Amino acid sequence: MQTVPTIDRGKRFAWLALAALLVANLPLMICMPLTADPVLYDLQAKTALTGGVLYRDVVEPNLPGIVWVHMGIRSLLGWSTYALRGVDLVIVSTIALLMACWPVRRDASSDWPSRLSDARVPAVILFVLWCYFSMSEWTHCQRDVWLMLPALSALWLRRRQTLRIAGPETPAPRLFAWSLLEGALWGAAFWIKPFVAIPATAAILVSTLLARRWGRSLVDLTGVLCGGAMIGLAGTAWLMQSGAWPWFWEMATEWNPTYFELGRERWTAERYLSLNRRFYPWCLLHLVAIPVALRSLWLVGQTLRQPRQEEINPQTLAGGLLAAAYLGWLFQAHFLQHLFDYAHVPGTLLTIALIATAWPARVDVARLARAGVVAFALLALVISPATSPERLAWWGRCLTEGSTPEVRTALQRVPLPDWQELQPVVEFLEEQDLQDGELTAYNVFLIHLYPELGIRPSTRYAFLDVLTRIFSDRSELIHEALRESQQRFIVSSLLENGMHPDDIEAAGDGIATTLPPAFPEERRHEFPYTQPIVFRSGQYVVHRVEGPLGPLNTDFHPLERDQLEERVVQVGR
Repeated sequence: MQTVPTIDRGKRFAWLALAALLVANLPLMICMPLTADPVLYDLQAKTALTGGVLYRDVVEPNLPGIVWVHMGIRSLLGWSTYALRGVDLVIVSTIALLMACWPVRRDASSDWPSRLSDARVPAVILFVLWCYFSMSEWTHCQRDVWLMLPALSALWLRRRQTLRIAGPETPAPRLFAWSLLEGALWGAAFWIKPFVAIPATAAILVSTLLARRWGRSLVDLTGVLCGGAMIGLAGTAWLMQSGAWPWFWEMATEWNPTYFELGRERWTAERYLSLNRRFYPWCLLHLVAIPVALRSLWLVGQTLRQPRQEEINPQTLAGGLLAAAYLGWLFQAHFLQHLFDYAHVPGTLLTIALIATAWPARVDVARLARAGVVAFALLALVISPATSPERLAWWGRCLTEGSTPEVRTALQRVPLPDWQELQPVVEFLEEQDLQDGELTAYNVFLIHLYPELGIRPSTRYAFLDVLTRIFSDRSELIHEALRESQQRFIVSSLLENGMHPDDIEAAGDGIATTLPPAFPEERRHEFPYTQPIVFRSGQYVVHRVEGPLGPLNTDFHPLERDQLEERVVQVGR
């Protein structure tokens, strides 16, 4: 009887495991709630699509690339949560495929059919999707992940372009055309989030050093810069034509310095450890990927010590480019960005492709590596939310009920908003026949009220409490906008405003028209608690606007997301 080779058995098992993962998790992923950021991008997209002006009508400290993407998605697919989450899954699946096909086969050509037959392909796709499905909703439908699609596409072009530069047969105009396309992809990613310039620069530097054809590399670099500039000019023209440019420029030059300075202040060891607890066990992959990346760059250095050849070792090229991009991504996520989970997802996903690219050729070492992968898979099987029995138990209800408040509450990882407590508030406000500009959602996670009710905020400050805290020197400007607005009702979250869940629950989790007895007396004279309460559902309070607003609290710091999650867990949610 003929035995099936171990590598074929492993490949078949990986395909079966991938199929099982998709069947088990796709309904859950589709039914998970969106978090605050994608809702804000939707709000901006709807504003722009209905005659509004970006940055003037909604304050946004970031570049508009992700809003343009939302405008395209919503114009084609509508405004449902399912549509946006479906696009997110398509993007992440494409990213997984690009990373899975990156490793070089030692015994086959580099065409796509050959790459897809590689035994590492299903394993990489499996682990990439498994990792992503294990993350909280705070990392889904986010800029850092979505920009990986144009960035990895550009990296693929960079890999082929390096071979063209090193060889003698590709004419300069063709080199320039391919680099122009690559630059356009990097430019598109830059409009989504500019920090991608760091891994892009690192990869292009490694490519240039490996090719060692300085004249041809100059043509190539010129093309990349022209492609990026072309996309930059197109985006700038849109901002100017739409009337958003002066407001965009004001945000970039007057508001953003404060925004980024605050991000550096909030970088603490305690918060970083908390982030890694949420990423466990996937954060352990960095312990392998960082040495692998450094070794790949060391091999690039060894190549540079040898006489230049027209044929570049494909494994050295693949490993060097991916290592440069990975380390560049780690650098910008750790030293240039805010300490938010979504900023660290791309680097974590890249560890999987990097480890697969450096898979050992020696049989004994490969056997040891496989044992390590199996051990890690068993650990992830036990710990990962994507394979949690408690989570998978909601599979049937996702299919039969869809994304109901109860289902969203059960599937969310960040425990805000509390969808079951928020639903009575939505129903109460629906009875008030609210129009655009008549509602103020005070706290960040209450931004969901706007799409739920189909209305626009009362002011351009959609993330009201965060913007008040970050830009405390502009609090009077924000307060004036609130005074001049047409707001009829304000909704606030006692939990987001610092009350302990025990104190809120002690007052009863039903419907009420008063604050809990433990609410701090010193806060009753502040906005929005100066306004009469007409409805309360658990932590959520609805105020009717009837008199002077009271001062904004610019000193109060709401709890961090990890503290909020820990507090909710402590009270047995």
